[in-house]
Amino acid sequence: MTSSSDINPDQPLLDDAALLALATFLHDGVRPRRRTLWFVMLDRERRPLPVVVPVDHVPDEPEPLLVRNLGRAWHEILQDEPGASLLLMLERPGPAAGSFDDLAWRAALQAVAAGHGLTLAAFFLATADGVAPLGPD
Repeated sequence: MTSSSDINPDQPLLDDAALLALATFLHDGVRPRRRTLWFVMLDRERRPLPVVVPVDHVPDEPEPLLVRNLGRAWHEILQDEPGASLLLMLERPGPAAGSFDDLAWRAALQAVAAGHGLTLAAFFLATADGVAPLGPD
């Protein structure tokens, strides 16, 4: 298992444990007071690129314009990085269980990423209880 102390930007994040360790490192035990969407771009070898972006004040439900703008930004930044992927983390107050809105965000962002030829390497939900993968179920 990979821990946050094992994170090295030159090393690929080859498994789910390594991706979770990075998301946990970013969340760092925060008790969220508002929704924030974090994204980390990974190169074709799944090494983190030197850009970690928090988007604050994310609405409860995905807004089509915001989702499209994120997709365009990812495309612009990663157009010269064939095989790039994204690690996304939705940080929010409330219970650790994924909600309908959380799953809607995951679906919307996965669709817009795919529309630009990008893959989601992982999508995590971060709450005061910690960080966990948010699956499609």
